[in-house]
Amino acid sequence: MVFSAQASYIDFDSLPATGLVTDLPAEIQALIPAGANSSFAKNTSTPNYVYKWDTGPITVYGDGLTLNGPGMEAFEHTVMVLQNSSSGSPGVIFGDDLTIKTQSKNPANNGTDVDGIRTHGANTPNNPVFIITGDRTQIFVDGQSGDGINAGYNSLSQGWIGSANIYVGNDLYIKTTGFQGRGITANAMRDASQAKNQIVVGDRAHIVTTGGSAEGIRTGQSGSSVLLGDTAIIETTGDSSHALYAASSSKINLGNDAKITTIGSSASAVYSASSSIVSLGDNATLSVDGASSHGVYAYTATANIGNNANITVNSTTKASGFATKSPSGLYAISRGKINLAGGAAITMAGTNSDQVYAMNAETGGVIDASTGGRFTIDGDLLANGGVAASGTTPAQDSTITLNMMDGSLWNGASYIATTTAGTGVIDLSMTNATWNMTDSSTVTNLTLNDGSTVNFQHAEDSTTWQTLTVNKDFVGNGGTVRFNTVLFDDSSNTDLMHVLGNTSGNAKVAVENIGGTGSQTVEGIKIIQVDGSSDGVFAKAGRIVAGAYDYDVVKKGNDWFLTSALTPDDPIPPEPPVPPEPPVPPEPPVPPEPPVPPVPPVPPVPPAPPVEPEGPRQVRPEGGSYLANNYAANTLFMTRLHDRLGETQYTDVLTGEEKVTSMWMRNVGNHNRFKDSSGTLTTRSNSYVLQIGGDLAQWSTNGLDRWHLGAMAGYANSSNHTKSKLNGYASRGEVSGYSVGLYGTWYANEADKTGAYVDTWALYNWFNNKVTGQDRPTEEYDSSGLSASVEAGYSFRVGESENFSYWIQPKAQLVWMDVQADDHREKNGTRIKDETDGNLMTRLGVRAQMNSKQPEGVENARGFQPFIEANWIHNTQDQSVRMDDVSVDMRGAKNIGELKIGVEGQITPRLTMWGNVAQQVGEKSYSNTQGMLGIKYSF
Repeated sequence: MVFSAQASYIDFDSLPATGLVTDLPAEIQALIPAGANSSFAKNTSTPNYVYKWDTGPITVYGDGLTLNGPGMEAFEHTVMVLQNSSSGSPGVIFGDDLTIKTQSKNPANNGTDVDGIRTHGANTPNNPVFIITGDRTQIFVDGQSGDGINAGYNSLSQGWIGSANIYVGNDLYIKTTGFQGRGITANAMRDASQAKNQIVVGDRAHIVTTGGSAEGIRTGQSGSSVLLGDTAIIETTGDSSHALYAASSSKINLGNDAKITTIGSSASAVYSASSSIVSLGDNATLSVDGASSHGVYAYTATANIGNNANITVNSTTKASGFATKSPSGLYAISRGKINLAGGAAITMAGTNSDQVYAMNAETGGVIDASTGGRFTIDGDLLANGGVAASGTTPAQDSTITLNMMDGSLWNGASYIATTTAGTGVIDLSMTNATWNMTDSSTVTNLTLNDGSTVNFQHAEDSTTWQTLTVNKDFVGNGGTVRFNTVLFDDSSNTDLMHVLGNTSGNAKVAVENIGGTGSQTVEGIKIIQVDGSSDGVFAKAGRIVAGAYDYDVVKKGNDWFLTSALTPDDPIPPEPPVPPEPPVPPEPPVPPEPPVPPVPPVPPVPPAPPVEPEGPRQVRPEGGSYLANNYAANTLFMTRLHDRLGETQYTDVLTGEEKVTSMWMRNVGNHNRFKDSSGTLTTRSNSYVLQIGGDLAQWSTNGLDRWHLGAMAGYANSSNHTKSKLNGYASRGEVSGYSVGLYGTWYANEADKTGAYVDTWALYNWFNNKVTGQDRPTEEYDSSGLSASVEAGYSFRVGESENFSYWIQPKAQLVWMDVQADDHREKNGTRIKDETDGNLMTRLGVRAQMNSKQPEGVENARGFQPFIEANWIHNTQDQSVRMDDVSVDMRGAKNIGELKIGVEGQITPRLTMWGNVAQQVGEKSYSNTQGMLGIKYSF
């Protein structure tokens, strides 16, 4: 809205006492009606009031004038301009800083009908009276029905006509006190063909009214209009005290950045009725506080709201009286229409339970926000019924059209009611917007474009599930619908979207699990029901998980379901082909048996009804990562005598020494593969271990044997990757930690290591663990516990040659593994529990080795010891982890075969090094490959 509101500055002192209108600034000349006198007269006195009724020269007043009315004539107004003739345009002009103070001279009247500026007459629109004031005009009115500015008053005896133009500069301030006092009134009694009253005000106007039914601005009839510039402030206090009230085809226009505040029952910020039009520019701020007070009310009228309006309604109550309504932010009723030029922020104190709505269209009312913009709405929507046809006026449904864009956010619900006169219509389109649906809702059409999300809300511990009903069509253009579901079996509770019409396009589905522990489904959990053509495609926005299961979104018939079973669209990859068995030679012919008498026929059993086969369950890959972490925590620091100490027969520094000690270190790399109990998860891991240790004490009890007591510590880390062959999802695990402990070894014959030996050790281990599923947040937890071992063996010399001796060493080892992971609850609610309560590993094997001999007469010669070792390993328990109510187990490690080869060598009399590689294999494709390098120094 662009209009001229400010009169040009007048250099009053430079004006002659009298002169022609053409001597005034051009901007002033443009505001003076053609029927006005062509000359002016300067007034240098200081009157208490101004009363202009003749068509003589225009009176011009200078700056800083203060008028302490009222006047002494019949009308007790401080500034009064009237014309009782149909011709001529009397008028006055004031400079800047005009101050008007008005109160009745008759105390008995209590100021009744006393105005600051008033026009009156029987003149026509072509000959209006006029008043022009400069900047910073101030008007104070104290009394009942006292208006700051009142244009258009006329009497029945004069035909209820009269026209006026009033122009006010910037920074107008009006304050009225009293019942039915109004800041500005333009209220003709006839239509625009007989009376026109126009009031134009510049920027930064500030209007304050106090008292019941005391509007800030009021207009009536088609010829009445009030226009205010930018940054206007309207404040009213009192019941039925609307800030802006327009009726009977009149108009009120406010520029940008208006701020409107009302306090009182039935006191709306904008009230437009009877074909009137109220228009607000951009960035308007409206705040209302009172029973049955609305932000914007349009009753058989139009309200135009600029972009980025901010509307706050602070009350939830309904005023007493007939047909009163609870507060609404935007309320269009009886074919009333509210147009939004762009986005808006609407904040309500109540909800549907209070019959309070952010947008309310009733009996054919229309709220049109189809242009789109950024909306921030905290409240509900209602489209209630319609209005029947009347004469030439067609029937009309109550309609809300909302186009949410640019990061819009709506917290609320949507309601539609149907009456005999029509139905409600709510068409919602969303682009880069979020709707947090607080209750079951109904819309007519729903379009979800890119970046848009509908979030079903579910209060904690609530047993209420929501349904979004789309009465006509759903269109997906990349948006997301986020459901709450108890992810379990087919009977699970869930939110539901019910489309009565058709679906088209593509949309995403996200699911928030509400306490579901996961289960195998058959039909699935229905989340979308489509009654019409189901051409729309819904796909997962990300992984949907519960307990040990992954869920898919699948279409069955017209509807869409959540299912943990593998769908036909995701076939299981074929297993590698099995080589054919060699042909079996034919058996020799067998003599025929004597014939058996026929058995009487048995009546056929009717076939059982076909059973729909269940697809394999989609176990989450995270189960494999938890298993790999737990398995690594129990096995990373597990050692054998030869892994830790190597052979010592090359070093003779113990002989004759009172005390000899040693330090050793080993580095281990490991690659492990296994599958889970479902056969659908394949896990691979890579580990590294660094251990160091050394003897604390050594002694002999008989001069032949030797006891070793030592301490050791280590660091290890392991990373793993699990992938599901059913759905392609993957997860990664990581474990890192430390160990400390003691070891003790007894050799029956220390010098040549013949005979028996016994080795023991005990460790305390602690680890930090991580599991990160595909499209899932990282889970972190700890594990800790003890592990201990007893190993025994016996060495036999089985032969020798000139340079080598040959040995066989049968051996056995028992290892107790009890490193337990802490119970953990994932961010999605799944409870994770380590179910492997201690495992006893048994190893039985034999080692064959070849020892190089020390040449006679050669000191400090180097030697080496190649070996090969075979073992059978048995674990009493498989690694197992429970994810909610489903156990996932590690398979293939129950019985393992191992082959190890390596060499140990003496580099110097004190330095020994050893290395080996080992391969383990088990059932279900279990394998473990390990390489180790050790070093020991004796001193």
